[in-house]
Amino acid sequence: MPNGHASEPMQMDKTTQSTEYLAKQDVHEEWERDYLNPEIDRYYDAAFAHIAKTMGAGPGDSILDAGCGYCYHAARFARLGLKVTGVDFSPAALAAARVNLQRQGLSIDLREGNLLSLPFPDASFPFVNCWGVLMHIPQLEVALGELVRVLQPGGRLALAENNRNSLHVRFWEPFVIFVKQLLGKKAPRRDIRPQGLEEWRDEGLMIRKIDVDWLKGFMAARGLRVVDHSTGQFSEIYTAMPGRFLKGLVYRFNEWWFRRRGSPALALGQILVFEKTR
Repeated sequence: MPNGHASEPMQMDKTTQSTEYLAKQDVHEEWERDYLNPEIDRYYDAAFAHIAKTMGAGPGDSILDAGCGYCYHAARFARLGLKVTGVDFSPAALAAARVNLQRQGLSIDLREGNLLSLPFPDASFPFVNCWGVLMHIPQLEVALGELVRVLQPGGRLALAENNRNSLHVRFWEPFVIFVKQLLGKKAPRRDIRPQGLEEWRDEGLMIRKIDVDWLKGFMAARGLRVVDHSTGQFSEIYTAMPGRFLKGLVYRFNEWWFRRRGSPALALGQILVFEKTR
């Protein structure tokens, strides 16, 4: 696997490529089929209730959902009584979010904006959530800096990312790559960087499995301490499972793993809550 840092122009090209891909409506519809469906809702409801509780966020409190997409997750905060602001760079996603929220009878303040330059003043929110978004952003440090910037001192930030040292990444993904190569299919390019394992697909999508120790160190250097580190989903192997029955088995195992507070070190999904101490 290649190693090292990309030059600034190359990093910008990757950012543009990834942004253009993520702005497409069919991308969000594909994710909805795999990651946002009734069979996985119980896990998500439990996970977001846990995040709100760990943050100390209650009814009437303001929270920013950064990279809100169709607002499937932002709606969970709204149903808990929080005052939610959602921001996303994709007009197509925001249009679908408005339809989704209207159907549920929920009110969320939606803004168009990029995580690399959030359209909010410093220290705007006591609570910030960013679920599964940073993994697609090449300029990770810039996006993290923006999330920290808009967080109030004493406020809490929740991040959900995938773990490069999980069993899923260490064993399942190499197996999939081996099978693809055996069948003469092209495997995605993978780069090892201090931030984690970055996988680039031909269509322009980047998926990063983060190095959790790097993330904790980066945030600590900016005055944020970890107040909670919990497991998320054990695996996303369901995306490769044929049929609803097998997918359902994986969904249920993931929910069981989360509810029994399985080891985050083994799991793919990571949920971290930070507090801004300065």
